[in-house]
Amino acid sequence: MHTLNESYAFKHSGSCKARRSCVTLRPLTSAISLRRIERSWRAPRHTPKQPRQHKGIVCSVQGQLSIVRAAAVSNKGPTIVWFKHDLRLDDHPGLEQAISANIVPVFCFDPRQLLHLLRTPHGLQGLLGAVNALKQNLQELGSDLVILHGPMESVLPDLVNSLQASSIVLEEEVEYRWHTAVDKVKAALPSSVDIKPWQMQIFGQLPYSDNYQTFKKKRGNATQPLQRPKKLPALPAGLDVGQVPSATDLEAAVTAAFSGRQAPEVAAFLHEQPTSQAWLSQMSKQLAAGEPAVQSALHHYLQCADSPDSAANQDMLTAVLLSEVPATPLGSFPAIFNQALALGTLSRRRAYHEALQQQQRQKKNNRRWQAGLQKKRLALDVPCRSAANTAEVSDFHWHLASNDRVRDTKTGDAPRHWRWRGFITDYYTAESVLQENPSAGNPTAASQEGSQPSASSNAQPSTSAAEGELPESKAPAFLLVHGFGAFGEQWRGQIKALTAAGYQVYAPTFPGYGRSEKQSLAYSQELWRDFLRDFVLEVVQRPVVVAGNSIGGFISASLAADYPSLVKGLVLLNSAGNVNPKYTPPTEDPSRTPSVPPKLLVDAASQGLFLFLRTSVARTLTRLYPVAPGNADEWLGQEILRAAGDPGALGVFRYHWDPLSHLGSSCMTGILFHVWDAVARLGSSFMSEILVHAC
Repeated sequence: MHTLNESYAFKHSGSCKARRSCVTLRPLTSAISLRRIERSWRAPRHTPKQPRQHKGIVCSVQGQLSIVRAAAVSNKGPTIVWFKHDLRLDDHPGLEQAISANIVPVFCFDPRQLLHLLRTPHGLQGLLGAVNALKQNLQELGSDLVILHGPMESVLPDLVNSLQASSIVLEEEVEYRWHTAVDKVKAALPSSVDIKPWQMQIFGQLPYSDNYQTFKKKRGNATQPLQRPKKLPALPAGLDVGQVPSATDLEAAVTAAFSGRQAPEVAAFLHEQPTSQAWLSQMSKQLAAGEPAVQSALHHYLQCADSPDSAANQDMLTAVLLSEVPATPLGSFPAIFNQALALGTLSRRRAYHEALQQQQRQKKNNRRWQAGLQKKRLALDVPCRSAANTAEVSDFHWHLASNDRVRDTKTGDAPRHWRWRGFITDYYTAESVLQENPSAGNPTAASQEGSQPSASSNAQPSTSAAEGELPESKAPAFLLVHGFGAFGEQWRGQIKALTAAGYQVYAPTFPGYGRSEKQSLAYSQELWRDFLRDFVLEVVQRPVVVAGNSIGGFISASLAADYPSLVKGLVLLNSAGNVNPKYTPPTEDPSRTPSVPPKLLVDAASQGLFLFLRTSVARTLTRLYPVAPGNADEWLGQEILRAAGDPGALGVFRYHWDPLSHLGSSCMTGILFHVWDAVARLGSSFMSEILVHAC
């Protein structure tokens, strides 16, 4: 690295005569000298009648001045690039932002932030693979990755102080648990340290709108992904870079952070992982090797339909064909790459850009269809469209979540956001206001934990424990589950009533509804039940009383039947289906393949019914709220319409129609078994009296 005590000499080459054939930049002692030299060479003195061009020398001077600037920045102390879930060098705005400084890349293993990976197939292995790959890539560029262990609000400030770092560059967050963690780090840092957040966006700067159609019309052109840097400065001499833990040690650390400190009913599920299909498990294992493996997989994914005979593409083609079914059109990319996107080993902008590039190349190919597995056929551009659609949906919902933190809400609290299986969802929570709540009547505590700010001042949400932390409230937890087309915020009346009755209330929004992300997933009874289960395990972290409305009642009954230890009580409010205590579930043949309606029929029926419902929201709401029609207000109708216009909303609606024999029929008959089984298991455990108010 050059220093300010060095002299830089370079020759001017060009047709014009320079005042000097060799320019020497002598040692600079201040930023003022730097600006003077820059101005003198940017605006050379000459008369208008005899214009001179100094392009060659100006470019050269600017190139050398960038080195001088980098040296000047180094005098302020290094810049820490804090990697969290952006574990890559390709298309990394943070590295681009800090590239002119002496950077110190850092990753912190804080077990409190890794609870969800214990229950994710290949979750911890994927994180370790990504960190190891990032470390190796940084070493190849002349740098390294500093590994920290422990509470980030402690170990990061210690590193900042030891290095006398001037700034920290980090990705802007939308998840509540990461907002909480970053705020704790900021509070522990010296006031002189500059925090520089960055964000990823596919499209150019534009005025934000939570209406997708407006957003789509006003957004700029797609921006180009950033290339990985070619060289990075070495770390400060003598800096201990630490070691990446083994999978066994990391699992033990995460387990120790929660074992014995959670409710026994929750701790029993600490290591339980959902079962997945063999092909998907194999893909997850391959992508757990980090950024190089993910980049290679993206290449094979986008080209697997074009070159199916290639041995390298055959496994990927099989995975694509197995995940591209009528129930989940364009669902292959989120199924295969969701963990890579969650860890940040692949940027959504890179996926979007490469997909469009491949589509342009495919236009030269006259074939539209490509033979595939077991006589299944795949359109050549399906992988490209799936990748582009996933990236665009993710990009919009990221902006939606980012701006939601300052949105006035009907609950009086800002929403929180939680990533479930890599996808953004939102939820609302409010603390009990009874005196047994430690924060009740305590203005200081209320401002930090368990507060309920007014709708006009809800930039900071009311809080209890963040995901991955231990619950602080001793109030019983009450889980409100919305119905078809609704969302967590719709429980505005019940949230206030239940907190007044002494409950800690949670109201999540299902994936695919409201302001939650609407990717092409296999939406089903099992998926939403698993969402509720994971929400209880990772967010609430103790058993709940659960109340469900409409299809939410059906899913709540499924949760109570399948995971009775997590449910203390069950309340059904206008639930889907009829309760028949004498119902006996039919015996199913595991070898039987369920019938699937033709795709054209599914699409036509879905689009027709979807359009009808969108144009009749106001009338439908009036009929649904005959007792208190005033609660079917303009806000409720507008928010339902807003969500119906989100990218992916039609696809979510399609899934209600496509698996009709499973989901629709189950809503009418299967719920009977689940409710009866849940009641039998729960027995007399639910003796709480609840307040049921009209929405």
